[in-house]
Amino acid sequence: MKADGTGRKIHSLIDKVYHRANLELAWKLVKQNGGSGGIDNVRIADFERVAAEELARLHQQLKQDVYRPIPVRRVNIPKRNKPTETRPLGIPAIRDRVCQQALKNRLEPIFELTFSDCSFGYRPGRSTHQAMRKIYREIMNGCEWVVDADLRDFFGNVQHERLIDMISERISDGRILRLIRQMLEAGYMENGVKFQTVSGTPQGGIVSPLFSNIYLTPFDRAMENKGYRLIRFADDWVVLCKSREEAVKVFADAKVALEALGLTLHPEKTRITHISADLNFSAIS
Repeated sequence: MKADGTGRKIHSLIDKVYHRANLELAWKLVKQNGGSGGIDNVRIADFERVAAEELARLHQQLKQDVYRPIPVRRVNIPKRNKPTETRPLGIPAIRDRVCQQALKNRLEPIFELTFSDCSFGYRPGRSTHQAMRKIYREIMNGCEWVVDADLRDFFGNVQHERLIDMISERISDGRILRLIRQMLEAGYMENGVKFQTVSGTPQGGIVSPLFSNIYLTPFDRAMENKGYRLIRFADDWVVLCKSREEAVKVFADAKVALEALGLTLHPEKTRITHISADLNFSAIS
């Protein structure tokens, strides 16, 4: 699929991002999602009191190409289903969340056309329940062997240039690409110290899940082209196989496809197993 369904790239998009109606919709969604503030200590309630002025300022800054995101606030939170382990969470400032949401509003419909049916995570109209139904359909069709995979620090290893190149295949608006680069390189603050982000996209950023689906689409295609039954939810995925021999081949081919993206499988959290084992697919479900 091409960018707009007609074979043309999108050449002008930034004006749609900073359109006041889009910024107002973005603020409404950010407000609904709630959450704490960023390093500027501005909370949702604080922003709401001056929302009209802030949206007007954001509109002008984006229009004049002078908007710059500030570093995200990094905190460490317990991993889901693994309370003894933590993962970093990046919390952008409220106005930067509004900008990310405004960007996502415009990018998502374009890239949805390019995503694979095997991808279920953070996509409109798709859910974990649908992913689980597909897994169990494959099991009922005789796929009793499973490659259950975990990527090593996916959100920390996304290569900025590679991601921007992927986005530029659909979007040629230089200001959009520059805005994305600024978001990726904004850095983070932890314990009062600022750190650069030379790779990765922060978990917690509104646009990060969309970026993850863009980045992993070549992996989806590579696996599908080999006929594998892949089910992916963001950076977690499984492949259902008819035999252990097929599962071993999936493991090897997946490793090659991921290494081409600068990614690696987590050796301790990736396994080949039979459905007779205690499978719960907790990463997806």
